[in-house]
Amino acid sequence: MSTLAFPPLDRSSTAPIWFQIMRAIESRISDGTWMTGDRLPSESELCAHFAASRTSVREALSRLESAHMISRRQGSKGAFVEGAQGPSAWTLPSAPSLLGEYSEDGRSALTSQILRAGVEILPSWAAAVVGPRAEIGGAGFVLERVRAVGTRTAVHVINYMPARFAGLLADLRDPRASLYATITRVAGVRIARMHRSIEAVSADRTLASILEVEAGHPIVVVEAVAYDDNGEPIDFSRASVRTDRLRVSVDTGFDAAGISSQSASGRYPVPLEGSRALDPSSR
Repeated sequence: MSTLAFPPLDRSSTAPIWFQIMRAIESRISDGTWMTGDRLPSESELCAHFAASRTSVREALSRLESAHMISRRQGSKGAFVEGAQGPSAWTLPSAPSLLGEYSEDGRSALTSQILRAGVEILPSWAAAVVGPRAEIGGAGFVLERVRAVGTRTAVHVINYMPARFAGLLADLRDPRASLYATITRVAGVRIARMHRSIEAVSADRTLASILEVEAGHPIVVVEAVAYDDNGEPIDFSRASVRTDRLRVSVDTGFDAAGISSQSASGRYPVPLEGSRALDPSSR
């Protein structure tokens, strides 16, 4: 492979050396510098270029292999590019737009890992939305999750709901469970509409660690309030999206007569195998 062209590591950063190496290699694959089938520099070359230990280089390569961005082929020395995975798409319709997306079998197209779940005192800004009818003391059901596209972490989301929805937790432990589909199916509550706001922010250290990016990395935050048929707010959510893995787009067309919980969930088309990015015309 040609002479390496990586930016120097930031030795003053709190990000581990292996993480910085992983991101450097990932960026070269994503921007097309290295194509599918290209052989990566050897571990020794990477160690020399970054002035890093073999342990750090191996950890970086192991993470990339787990994300299916590179592979180590039996009988061949070194690692090879498997192909840049362009971002999947989260299409937000102009009616209710939820993170309870569906795949062909009616379950979530993303997988979820629960980081925190239970009844606790709601933050004041969440209580102001779903709190007026909350239980005494301002307690509510808080659900914090990390969501992934395949093996790639893409979204961190926290939902704040009335405490009565805590009974849904058993159903939500399924990694492919859709929150709003579960609310409809188990609690009999239909999401009638949603208000949302979208903004760009910089990831703080905690969020950067969760989303596997550097502190200060730009991300998109989608805040949403879901309302039931009676116009009562039943959920306030804040989703932080890594848009190099999950592109957010908005669809302004919908049937004014109403949208089912499935079509209101937003669409996550699966990128074609080997595709470098999702063709916007296919949405």
